[in-house]
Amino acid sequence: MVVDKDHIFNLMDTNGRRSDVLNAFKIYLEILDELNELFPNDRWGSYPNSLKQYKFYEKAIERSKDVFKTHTKYDAFIKSVGCDYDLFISKDEKWIENKFSQYRTQIDQSIEKRARHYTSNLVKIGFTDSSRKITQVGYSYLNGYANRDPFEELLSLNDINIILLRQLAKLKIFTKANEDGKRRYYSPFMMAVALLLNNTVVDKKTFEIIVQGCSPYSSENIKNIVLDENININELESFVCDRKVNIPEELCDKEQVEYEIFKNYFGSSKNVGLTSKVYYDFYIALDKFNKCHTQKTYNELLECLNNNSSMLNKAFGYGKPVFEIGSVGNRYSIEKFLDSNSENILLSNINFLSNFYCVFENSKWIDGISEYSDTTIRLLSATGLFKFRNLPELAQVGTLSYIFDVDYVKKHIFGEMTETEYSEYEEKENCYYNKNINLSKILEYTDDDIERSMKEIQKNLGVDNINEAKSSLKNKRLEEFKEHIAQKYPKEEIISLLSMFSDRGKDSIIKKKVNDSASVPTIYEYIVGIAWYYISNKEIDLLNSFNLTLNADYEPIIHAGAGEGDIVINYKDIIVMLEVTLMNKQAQKRGEWEPVLRHSLNLKAKSDPKETITFFIADELDYNTINIWRAVAAVPLESTDTKKLVDSVVIMPFTSENLIAFLVKGINYQTIINKVKKSFDEIDKIEDIKWHEGILYDLI
Repeated sequence: MVVDKDHIFNLMDTNGRRSDVLNAFKIYLEILDELNELFPNDRWGSYPNSLKQYKFYEKAIERSKDVFKTHTKYDAFIKSVGCDYDLFISKDEKWIENKFSQYRTQIDQSIEKRARHYTSNLVKIGFTDSSRKITQVGYSYLNGYANRDPFEELLSLNDINIILLRQLAKLKIFTKANEDGKRRYYSPFMMAVALLLNNTVVDKKTFEIIVQGCSPYSSENIKNIVLDENININELESFVCDRKVNIPEELCDKEQVEYEIFKNYFGSSKNVGLTSKVYYDFYIALDKFNKCHTQKTYNELLECLNNNSSMLNKAFGYGKPVFEIGSVGNRYSIEKFLDSNSENILLSNINFLSNFYCVFENSKWIDGISEYSDTTIRLLSATGLFKFRNLPELAQVGTLSYIFDVDYVKKHIFGEMTETEYSEYEEKENCYYNKNINLSKILEYTDDDIERSMKEIQKNLGVDNINEAKSSLKNKRLEEFKEHIAQKYPKEEIISLLSMFSDRGKDSIIKKKVNDSASVPTIYEYIVGIAWYYISNKEIDLLNSFNLTLNADYEPIIHAGAGEGDIVINYKDIIVMLEVTLMNKQAQKRGEWEPVLRHSLNLKAKSDPKETITFFIADELDYNTINIWRAVAAVPLESTDTKKLVDSVVIMPFTSENLIAFLVKGINYQTIINKVKKSFDEIDKIEDIKWHEGILYDLI
């Protein structure tokens, strides 16, 4: 990724940014894959040369209704085109000749431009190339599969975690080409690892400022601090924040400035008029107070701060209060105010306007870092290695310290490449960044390096072989997960959350309570799994039964792929699969009948002779769905994986209310399974599997 000097890198464009980053990646890749099949000869381009950009946006808003709730300009276009829509889609020559010119700007700026923005995020993470062709690693993400090296096997993460870990480890932020023919680069991932590798205590805000605020243009001071044996976090943050600000000529050497000039340099891009006026009132009040410390000027300053605190804190306080002023109803006296804020440059009457401008520009810079770091933090967390529940920390830090050599990591935070090397790295088709490359190759480890690290890890864990090491780390994660459930999701909280899903107006509450990086259907799957954990008397390995992806804080981020069941629990004498959906009654027929039956058949065929049972869990149930699941138990069916005939497939539907009742009444899984098995055993089986041929024989 290339950035301009004095620009903050971002991993997701502000236009179309969404909290469920991982889900967005998957949806967008699925759409591009479909479009490649629908329009195999079309390149990624604008209408009328290609329909891909237009169709991408159309499908994106259809599949993310909860995210893209309003699309006024698209709706206006559809209404305006009216009955000519089919002519537009078929690229009718006469329609293009006679009418396209009146819609050209509307289509490009209001629809296709958004498609370009949304998919640019796939380019940044390496899942597509610049032509929106899905890359090798993009297909790996789409299919949820990674062929692992020994390190990746050891980490006990799922394949989505591993794919994201690889891409962030490869991610480099590049300068534009320099006169010497080289490009400098910065690795945010390596910086993040270096900051936390020695269990360094760093608050989240400082972590964000350093990781997001550094760039390939960073000063030599920053680079030297990074290479120190012990990174001085405070000094590093100070250098990142200490940007040289050029004062505009109109503001230089002036004691005061008129509003008409002021508003040209102080304002927010979202509402220039309103913010400029608030900033100017603050500027005047502060200037008066600096020139004369009276109760009147102090009260006027306090009034500004009280009326617009959040806006002023963001613009002049680096996201924190601009001044210490005491609590509401107990404001500081003038003397205490001056004493408490003696180091604040805004209270200096020397070069006041210049200082005011510098603080504004730097505070705006920090605000931009905070805004853009949101996606970076979500992606780091999604690797399964970075925890952010409390202070930032590395999961499995003891093991990671033998995988990520600290000297190697520090030396690869900043670097440079020739133009040829840069092109091979991320610009050419089938470049390095877009390929499936495992962690040990990314870190340039030899086989001897891997073997040496593995022995150190075994020694650190106190085990004799690599299998014991895997088991030790797996068990540790399982215990941490159980502790997480006990602390954040006691049974009463699960009952409360399950009751919310029927009211989609409570989606934002659910996301806030669980994880706003996940979609609500993904969260539902997660909560249902924990409910079943309690129904199973907390005796199951839920962590390894989930097929959804969790972050390092054990919160859900993306649901299972289409090829596998949602939750598969291996009891001693039976395998239980939970298939979970928030689809409404109408959508269940179209979206759930085939995959649920396929997953159930394949599981039963694969697990034979061990018994299996599937519980289909939804917030509401369609009558036909209930009876279809009953009917399939009466006939032998063919596994789609092995083509093996399977008898007596049991799929029992339940609702959220049913689960709540099980939890409230303390009904355990054995009672539920026995009752379901008894009922399904009473079904008369259809043994004539050639009935179809019999009818045809009589007819022809």
